[in-house]
Amino acid sequence: MAEEITPEQAQEIVSMLTQGGAMESINTSLALGILPLVESIGDFELLQKLVEHAGVVAKDDIEKGWAHFEMLKRNQGSIDDVAELAFKAESIENGEALAAGVLHHHALMLLSIDEIDGAQASVRRSLTLREKLEDKEGLIFGLAVLSRCARANEDWETAIIHDTRRLELAVNNQNDILQMEAMADVAHAQASLGELATASEMYQESLDIAKSMEHPAGHLVASWGLADLAEIETRFDDALLLLSDTMHLFMQLGIATPPLLKERLHALTNLEK
Repeated sequence: MAEEITPEQAQEIVSMLTQGGAMESINTSLALGILPLVESIGDFELLQKLVEHAGVVAKDDIEKGWAHFEMLKRNQGSIDDVAELAFKAESIENGEALAAGVLHHHALMLLSIDEIDGAQASVRRSLTLREKLEDKEGLIFGLAVLSRCARANEDWETAIIHDTRRLELAVNNQNDILQMEAMADVAHAQASLGELATASEMYQESLDIAKSMEHPAGHLVASWGLADLAEIETRFDDALLLLSDTMHLFMQLGIATPPLLKERLHALTNLEK
């Protein structure tokens, strides 16, 4: 929701819900639900108050668990603390969704310190719960973590298996952003295996979706990959055109051009000279 409204609208909504004692009537679900809006306007003091409030007014163990989970995420809770919450969540009646979310986060924490085996174990348990819940979007995110684990081990075939399933789920869910991201990841793994033609096709499809949505991050990832392939084939003009198109999108949207993109364009321009 925070991505769909302007900063002014976000401020207005947050003020209406929290000022003048209004926050006292907010339940746990709403308090946690508006956190992205509060974060988008940069009010981190209010953010902390809302997280604390969510825990205070929680009416059952599941709501208490979600509030505690948010507290751990925003206050740098330890890996052991998150694992403990996941264990407790699985023992709560109807706590599968909470447990799946906590286990997913636990996997990301382990992955960040290169504990690949532990990360895979946690995310696989999360995926089992999400299969039971028929949480399609959660499955897509979990498969993305499994893909990252495979990539960390340079196991590109396994990464492609996970990313292909992600892609199928994203297409079935008609989620263009997740489809765009999965296509780019499949393309990267295919390129790493030397399957450049397949990689090029997948990157191009990802880029087409990014263009249709004017999605700058997706545009950058896909054009960067296509530029890599162009440079491998010494098609430096094509690489320059691809990345220039991405820079123009950033400028059109009023977003600062990433420094690495500027540097690469500068190097390609000099190469052309």
